[in-house]
Amino acid sequence: MVQQIQAVRDTTVIPGGAMLAPHFLADFRAFSSLRMSMHNRARPTIGRTDFIYQLTLYFPEVATLIDESDFGILPLEIGAMTVATRDALNRFNFHTVRRHFVFIGKLFERADTELLNGIQISYLENLLLGETSLAHAEARYLLPNSLDDALKKSESHFERLAAS
Repeated sequence: MVQQIQAVRDTTVIPGGAMLAPHFLADFRAFSSLRMSMHNRARPTIGRTDFIYQLTLYFPEVATLIDESDFGILPLEIGAMTVATRDALNRFNFHTVRRHFVFIGKLFERADTELLNGIQISYLENLLLGETSLAHAEARYLLPNSLDDALKKSESHFERLAAS
């Protein structure tokens, strides 16, 4: 009888009426914690070669815009994407603009320092900074949050420079 009372006191009731012994609960917590740490683990960064590979894979028509002598020069390689996005903006082809923004946004979230700077300067600033046309205004609404935040930081940086 004493053992049964001890067993009842050492169990945990979960929704649905099931009972778990403390060591099972501890194992579950350890597993849950391990699973979350694996989920939150930093993903590998993307560099220039990964950018070119993914650009060629997902946007072969843009990759053909890169001149052979421009390979290895990241700002010029990103510039091809800028030219393609600007062309889509000028044609009011917002479906293509959105596809480009999503692609660049995913790269931006995992980019190494070189690619991050290249995207911010050669793509975002070159494409949207200071632009006031209707097409550019609509395009800003299509930006993923990470790119929108980066563009806002660039704008505030240049506003501070202009004020001083």
